[in-house]
Amino acid sequence: MSLDNLALLHSGEEALRAESLTRIASFPDSLRHLTIIEQGMDLIHSLLQPTDTKDRDDLAIKVLGIRVFNTLAATIKLTLSGYYQAGAAQLRDALETAFLLDYFTADRTLIEKWRTLPDKERKKMFSPAAVRTALDKRDGFKERKRGAAYDMFCRLASHPNPDSASMLMPSGNTKAHCGPFLDDKGLQAVLAETALIAVQAVQMFRLLVKANSLDQLESKLRFLEAEATWVQTFYGVNRDMTKLARVRSIIEARKRQIADRLKP
Repeated sequence: MSLDNLALLHSGEEALRAESLTRIASFPDSLRHLTIIEQGMDLIHSLLQPTDTKDRDDLAIKVLGIRVFNTLAATIKLTLSGYYQAGAAQLRDALETAFLLDYFTADRTLIEKWRTLPDKERKKMFSPAAVRTALDKRDGFKERKRGAAYDMFCRLASHPNPDSASMLMPSGNTKAHCGPFLDDKGLQAVLAETALIAVQAVQMFRLLVKANSLDQLESKLRFLEAEATWVQTFYGVNRDMTKLARVRSIIEARKRQIADRLKP
């Protein structure tokens, strides 16, 4: 059996990945997006430790965190390698999971219901549409922006339809390209959407899984600092810095405790 074609394809993907990273270095906004994605993934990974919990609700949340981490990783891998439609298709899953995590933040008893309800009842109560509707009602949102964002990924990336062909076309072309290709517009657009969803998902995950160890607190601080800069840069919103100051204070207190214990 010859796998030469797959080897050639992989070689081309790796070359595109290297060139994508080179170009991102010259796109300040894309570099900021990639930074917040990396910091968010780092915080998720940190909060997953330890995983030997006996609390089934906590374990369920951590599994959802793993799902978000893996989805973001797959999106980045595909996008940097020139698969913009396939990369964006992953984001619908990340967005759906972010909404579910958000739903749990207001009422943790919903986690057990989601785990234990019969399939038919769970689908009725926790379908993507039901979760979005509940969140919009909770927040008093009437514009249904959550649904619009979800539908955009369905239309452009996840579901086969005429509109999705646009993500298979290099800029300026009218024909779909088979295989990976390098396109600055596609690269920047998918990274921007990935960053937005990553911030939403990580925000919800960190509310449900508390940082306890020094490593977790330091990872949380790095994310909060990166998030504050990202939100201010792209949305003109200044985060409340008292939370960051509180985390810094906790970290310094932990470090002093460790230093005191190590004194002879």
